Amino acid sequence: MIDAITVEVIRSKFQALLSQMKFVLFRSAFSSLARESRDCSFGVCSPEGEMPFQGASNHLYTYRQATQRLLEKFSVEELQDGDIYIGNDPYEIGTAHSPDTVIITPVLYQGTLVAFCCSIAHKMDFGGAVPGSVHMGATEIFQEGLIVPLMKMYEQGKVVSQVEDIIRTNVRNSDLVLGDLGAQVGATLVGARHVKALAARYGVQTLLDCFKELTDLPRKRISSIVAEWPGFEAEAEALLDPPPNHDTPVRLHLRMTRNGGELTFDFSGTDPQVRSPINTVGNTVSYLCSMCLLGVTDPDLIENTGVARSFNLVTKEGTVAHPSSPAPVGSTTRVMGAYIDVIMDALAQLKGEEGIAARGDCGTVAFGWRDGLVAGRRYVQYEIQNGAGTGGTAWRDGVSGVNPHSYVYSRRTMDTSAVLETPIEILEAQYPVRVRRFELIPDSGGVAKFRGGVGRRRVYEALAPADFNVRRAHGFVIPSPGVNGGLAGRRGRVIHNSQKSSGKELKDWSLDLESGDTVGFEGPGGGGYGDPFERDPEYVLRDVIEGFVSPEGAHQGYGVAIAQNGTYTLDLEATKRLRSQGNHDSK
Repeated sequence: MIDAITVEVIRSKFQALLSQMKFVLFRSAFSSLARESRDCSFGVCSPEGEMPFQGASNHLYTYRQATQRLLEKFSVEELQDGDIYIGNDPYEIGTAHSPDTVIITPVLYQGTLVAFCCSIAHKMDFGGAVPGSVHMGATEIFQEGLIVPLMKMYEQGKVVSQVEDIIRTNVRNSDLVLGDLGAQVGATLVGARHVKALAARYGVQTLLDCFKELTDLPRKRISSIVAEWPGFEAEAEALLDPPPNHDTPVRLHLRMTRNGGELTFDFSGTDPQVRSPINTVGNTVSYLCSMCLLGVTDPDLIENTGVARSFNLVTKEGTVAHPSSPAPVGSTTRVMGAYIDVIMDALAQLKGEEGIAARGDCGTVAFGWRDGLVAGRRYVQYEIQNGAGTGGTAWRDGVSGVNPHSYVYSRRTMDTSAVLETPIEILEAQYPVRVRRFELIPDSGGVAKFRGGVGRRRVYEALAPADFNVRRAHGFVIPSPGVNGGLAGRRGRVIHNSQKSSGKELKDWSLDLESGDTVGFEGPGGGGYGDPFERDPEYVLRDVIEGFVSPEGAHQGYGVAIAQNGTYTLDLEATKRLRSQGNHDSK
C-alpha cells in the first residue's frame, strides 16, 4: 500500500516530466499546427493503458485504446528498448480522425514494462482527396488521408525506412509531417528516460501503485458528489446542420440516468451514421463526457482516464456516436460543441439546476497553395478557427470568439484545450496569404438577459492560386438556439470575395481561389439565456462600448437607447419608453 505523501511526491515528479516532454515537442515541431497552434498532446500510460499523467486532455482515451491494442498485436515479451510504434486508424486505436497520429514508446526497466510514453499530433496534411486531408465531401474514411495501422516505426532505436517511405510518398508536405513525427518521437524518448530514472529511485512496484492510486482518485471524488444530486433521469438532444451527402439535420440524443454515485450516458438514440464525416468514434464521446462531468463536479481534479470509471457509456453501433468502418470521421471535432451542449443539459437536469443555451461551433480552413515561397514545393496551410460564441447561462454571458469545445461551464469556466490559433505574422511569413480582417462580429450573440458569446470574423486574401476547402458542421445552417426567452445566435458564414460585387456566401465546402480573391470565415454566435428586456441597461451600454453589441442592436434587441455624443451614454428615459412597448427583434 502506497502512502499519500509518496503519491504526491511522485505526481509532482511526473508533472515536471510532462513539462520536459512539452518543451521538446513544441520547440522541435516543424509545422505551425503543432508548434504554434499546439494541436497535439503527450503523456504517460501505465502498462495496462491507463493514463494518470497527461499534457492535454482531448486524447486521453485514445492513448488507452492504442496501448491496449499494441499489447494485443505485440506481446510484452516482444517489446524491446528502442522500439517505437506509430498508428492513426480511428477504427483500430480510436483517434478522432486520421490526421491525428499517435507515437508510442514502451518504457522497459530491467526487463519489466513500466509505462508507455505517448504523443499525438494533428498533421497539416496526411494525404487524401483534398489538401489538409479533412474532406467534407468524404463518403468513406479512405478519402480522408493515409491510414497507418499500429506498427513499428523504430526497431531498437533504428528507424524502419519503409514506414517513412510510405508516409513521404502519400502526403503533400512530407518535410513537415516527418519533422513533426520526429518531434513526437523526441518527446516520448525524453519521457522514457525520466520514467526509468524514477523507477530506479522509487522502485517499479511503487510507480505502478502510484499509477493505480491516481487513476482511482477521480472516481471516488466524482461518485461522492454525484450521489448527492436530486435527479435520477434526464434526456437532451441537439440538431446538427445537414452535412454534405445528407439532406436533413442529424440528431444527437442522450438519455442519462443516475444510480447512486454512478452515471450512465446513453447515446443509443442518436441518428444512424451518415455518408459524411461528422460521425464520432467512441473515444471522443468518452472524453467529452469526462470533461463535462469534471466541469460540474470538481474542475480542480486531475483529469485522467480514471474519470471514466465514474460513469458508463452506452452507444449503438451504426449510429453517428458509434460508426462502423468505413464511415468517414474527419469532421468529428467540428461537432464536439453539440455533444457538450447535450451532455451539459442532461447534467443540469440531474443536478436540479438551470441549463445553458447552445453554443456555436466553428471549423477549419485549408489552402493548398499551387505556388509557394519555394519553386516546385507544394504548401498546405491548415488552420483551426477558434471563432465561435458559447451559449449564455443562468449566471453569466457566453464566451466570445473561442474554440467552442475548449469551454465547459460549471460555476466557473474551465479551459481544457491547449489548441490555439496560428499567429497572423507566422501565416504571412510562411504562405502566400494576407489576413485583411480579424475581429469580433457585433450583434452575432443571441440577444438575452445573459447574451450569447459573439462570433469572430477572419478574412484572408490569396496572393497566389489555391485549392480551398473548409470544415463546418454546426451552427452554419441551424442557428444556436436560446433558452428561457433568450434568442438564437447568428449563424456562421463563409464569404467568397465580400469586397466585390460578385461576392457570395459559400454553400459548398470547397472552391478554387485565384490571386487577389478573398475568403472570410465568420463564426456563429452562441444562443442567449433569458428575456432580453431583463438585461441590465448598464450591461448593454458596456457591450456597446466594448463592441459586442451595436447601438442599433441595443435599440432593437434590448430596448436600450444609446446616445452618441463623441462617447456612448445611456438614455434612461428613452430606454424606459422602448421597454414599455414590449417588443424586441428576434434578428
